[in-house]
Amino acid sequence: MVLEFLTQTYYGNPIISWIYFFAIIIIFVLVTKTIIYFTKGFGRRITSKIKGDVDDLLLDLLEEPIAAMVTIFGFYIGYQFLIFDATIDFYFYNILKLASLLVGTWLVTRLIDVALNVFVKPLAGKTKSQYDDQIIQLLGKLLKVAAIILAIVIALDNFGFDVFTLLAGLGIGGLAFAFAAQKTISNAFGGLTILLSRPFVLGDTIDYNGTVGTVEEISIMHTRMRNLDKRVVTVPNSDIAEAMVTNISSAPKRKTVWKIGVIYGTKVDKIEKAKKIIEKAITDCKLCDDKPTVAFDEFGDFSLNLLVVFFTKSGAWKDMVNAKDEIGLTIKKEFEKAKIDFAFPTQTIHLEK
Repeated sequence: MVLEFLTQTYYGNPIISWIYFFAIIIIFVLVTKTIIYFTKGFGRRITSKIKGDVDDLLLDLLEEPIAAMVTIFGFYIGYQFLIFDATIDFYFYNILKLASLLVGTWLVTRLIDVALNVFVKPLAGKTKSQYDDQIIQLLGKLLKVAAIILAIVIALDNFGFDVFTLLAGLGIGGLAFAFAAQKTISNAFGGLTILLSRPFVLGDTIDYNGTVGTVEEISIMHTRMRNLDKRVVTVPNSDIAEAMVTNISSAPKRKTVWKIGVIYGTKVDKIEKAKKIIEKAITDCKLCDDKPTVAFDEFGDFSLNLLVVFFTKSGAWKDMVNAKDEIGLTIKKEFEKAKIDFAFPTQTIHLEK
């Protein structure tokens, strides 16, 4: 009875062949689970004892693609127990080739990440310039795109498409394609312009159309910057390449101008005292240049105004903010000690008898 059941034929193959097929697949899936379990457990303990990060990166990035390749191999072995006509065989083996190609491409892109992170980035980290960092970032993306394009070409060739004929066909509709991709091409050229002319590099603080932020990514198609609200702003390269962009970080020093008002009742000696307090607060700040300008400026509507001009030693936005914070609090504290009153909008009304 069991033998009759096992010999019954479905889709041209006996049930016993289908059992072998699915059993092999299940076994190989269990093998992949074992591989992942081993690498996450015992494998991690081994690599933790080895100096350097290369082994850990390889283990993290390669375990999943290798497990996927083992599963594909299981389908191949299991299929050997089935018999189909040449057409089904053709499509099955080509699907397996396509799956292997996808996993292989996945594996290559991860190996590119390992190579850049382990070998190239440490060399770039020895230089002060951020230019090589953005070149490495772009290089990684270009290598990944090249790997994907190569995989597509191989896949088309395996399915019987003449790649060279397809490329020649693109030439016939080249004008229409170029028109449709005009914005994309414009962005790509904009990206190359930014990389070659270097109006800014990664880490620079820039002002683009009133948006101030720090550049976090420069790719072929777009530039990403994080604004002062900590939000990511993505700008097409074609737009940013044509716009007026102010590179704030390129300034060797950053200027701050204040007008500090004291009340009209302040004596002259107190005003001189106030000037000395302000000047000392600036010169004592290690972030600032030691030659500030502090002088009486004008008779305001409700205050006697002092002009304060000083520069930070670097053009970094954070240094300017920290300097203003330190100097401002110091002035406030010393004014309180000297009993010098800041002015605020007031009105004095004189009544005639």
